[in-house]
Amino acid sequence: MYDLNEVRTFVSVMETGSLKDSAQQLGVSKSTLSRRISHLEEALNQPLLRRQANRLFANEAGIKFLPFAKKMLHVADEGHKAVEELKDEISGSLVVYVHTTLVRGWFSGLMFDFLEEFPQVNIEVRTGNQLFQEIKSNDICVWVGEPVNDQLRSEQIGALSQGLYASSSYLERIGMLNHPTELNHYAWVDTLKNEQNNITLEHETEGDVSFDLPQSRLTVDQYILHAEAIIQGKGVGLLPHYFADKHIKRHPEVFVSCLPEWQGKPLPVYLQYPFGHLPKKMQTLIQYLREEAKAFY
Repeated sequence: MYDLNEVRTFVSVMETGSLKDSAQQLGVSKSTLSRRISHLEEALNQPLLRRQANRLFANEAGIKFLPFAKKMLHVADEGHKAVEELKDEISGSLVVYVHTTLVRGWFSGLMFDFLEEFPQVNIEVRTGNQLFQEIKSNDICVWVGEPVNDQLRSEQIGALSQGLYASSSYLERIGMLNHPTELNHYAWVDTLKNEQNNITLEHETEGDVSFDLPQSRLTVDQYILHAEAIIQGKGVGLLPHYFADKHIKRHPEVFVSCLPEWQGKPLPVYLQYPFGHLPKKMQTLIQYLREEAKAFY
């Protein structure tokens, strides 16, 4: 296998007939050019050049080797060009990991739109709400909560505001909730597995109110099951507004917002992707996700 720098040096010297001119053309020293020519001749096990009146000419071996050298450089340049062009093509396959909270309504819709706009792209979507152990350095992750993989670049692209929700039947039975300080008189739905034992509700003018959470007999790891417990009248619970709005549209008669002026701590939405220069397909999807995530603010 020949070193392409050495082959390129040989071709340049054949075209200029001068180490000095080729050195200027390639941006290296004359000694470097001489060393490259010597290495190439060693690889071929015979000399390629002869000197005559301060000029360099190919000998018989050099003349024979020259067209092959040019062909090697042409193939190498074409290969490099093809790879560079690939960076600018919006095509190929991508793997995207998505938190289940974002799949219905938001992510599924934008993925269909993205695939329609870029027909040369294929996307494999993997969903979950636990840490993805299999995420690789060339994948994209959209996550609710703190970043899940320190091998990827993390960028917060949104935040899910949260509020209190209950079923209409539960509030009719127990009575309307008027202030967070009354929550001790209501059953609290805390089915989501959470290491924190208390929550804080915020109000623009009244400040913050914190209270301890009662222990739940049932814990789940999906908002859809958490919302179902609220819909079934198990009590009052905290949900992202974005997620709850989807349920209210489907169950307007049973699922209502309580104390809308009080907000829970927003849940950050993070986009994670590889470090370094990214292929055009990945850059395009990342920007697409950034723009679409503005709906969370």
